[in-house]
Amino acid sequence: MKKNKKVKEKVKVLCVCAKGINRSQYLAGYLKTKGYETRFGGVEGFNIGEEAPNPITQQDLDWADVVIIVRERLLKIVARRFDLGDKQLVVLDVTDSIDLAVREMPELKDVTPLEFDKFWRKPRLREAIKPFLPLTKNNGK
Repeated sequence: MKKNKKVKEKVKVLCVCAKGINRSQYLAGYLKTKGYETRFGGVEGFNIGEEAPNPITQQDLDWADVVIIVRERLLKIVARRFDLGDKQLVVLDVTDSIDLAVREMPELKDVTPLEFDKFWRKPRLREAIKPFLPLTKNNGK
């Protein structure tokens, strides 16, 4: 007779950044390697009033158990546009601006976009999410 094993559902994580093409995409991929089901997207375009190139939707938020917003300033935009309900929110503060990063690491001044990813964006995102792992549904309730 087979034992009835309970299948553990993966925690669903929505990663949100400004455009939905750099930080959220990387973080979603990183968390996927850790066993989470992920989606990613953004909330603002390159110009004021423009939609993000890869926008999140209310359906994405409804799907998620956990919403990670990679920059504190984006929380207001998300909260204004979408119904967050009682979603578990994780708010990081990882900039995507070389100009802002250079203030902390002057050696980044003349790096290529790939070098910026390698030396700033990716390590900062991994370090920022670390204190929140493991992510659980409903704040572990």
